[in-house]
Amino acid sequence: VPAHADATRGGMANALRRLATASSRVALSRVAAGAPRAFVSDASATATPCWSCDARTTTLNDDASANFFCDACGAIQPPVAADYFALLGVEPKYALESAALEDAMKRRQKLLHPDKFSTKSERERRYSADQASAVNEAYGTLRDPLRRAKYILEARGWGVTERDGRDAPVDPGLLMEVMEAREAIDEANGDAEKLRELLREHSARVTACEEETRAALDATPMVGESAKEAVVRLTYFVRIVEEIKTLL
Repeated sequence: VPAHADATRGGMANALRRLATASSRVALSRVAAGAPRAFVSDASATATPCWSCDARTTTLNDDASANFFCDACGAIQPPVAADYFALLGVEPKYALESAALEDAMKRRQKLLHPDKFSTKSERERRYSADQASAVNEAYGTLRDPLRRAKYILEARGWGVTERDGRDAPVDPGLLMEVMEAREAIDEANGDAEKLRELLREHSARVTACEEETRAALDATPMVGESAKEAVVRLTYFVRIVEEIKTLL
């Protein structure tokens, strides 16, 4: 048995022992059940004075142009604190259509194209660049199923940390599945055909996890613990698929 496989087993055994201890502690703090923090989507709640004409500027409605420009004078506005769904004008849910999301991003980037501001003031050029950057950040998060899931959980007070929730109790069965998956990768010993078979297997697993995540996050009401468990599971198997891809 390769030494690194023993190390993997040893690491997972330690994780399971830590799990037994962690299970006796209270999980991470969260919002009260049944009262998750909502996404901001009401345009009337985000009216701000225009820097150019001092009119009250309504932002974040379904019209992409209203997200960025003063209703009165048409001047580009600085970015406002807003959730990514509202910024892109899409429904705040996990089950998003990729084509609709991409279309929303492109319509906004077209409005913010640098050529439209080449003769404008330095302030307006800066604001347009900042708005375009905010749109790109929102799109980059929402287009990725795992990042989107983590974003929704965080917004509702059930965040999964960058350590994949390992600072909170994790299902021992999931840890064993992950250990077995990594052992199979080790045993493939770089064989391309075996790795491709593992990639097919775990890609299908990721697809199933995404469906479980959709059902949990888009449930009404969302059950926080179930949603978090689904996202943690998705996180682990996405990482396994990424690991296999690096070996091919």
